[in-house]
Amino acid sequence: MKFNFTARDFKFFMLGVFTMLLFVIIYDWDQFEKGLKGYSPNDTAKIENIK
Repeated sequence: MKFNFTARDFKFFMLGVFTMLLFVIIYDWDQFEKGLKGYSPNDTAKIENIK
């Protein structure tokens, strides 16, 4: 089975990937913003320091 990938196929694939990424960022904006600021995206996560 031989596949012939062209530049058009690659561009269409990358357009789909970027579209999905944009959709996920918009859909989960609250968690995305918390992650950018360095906070845990889950409010229920607890961190324990063990000495």
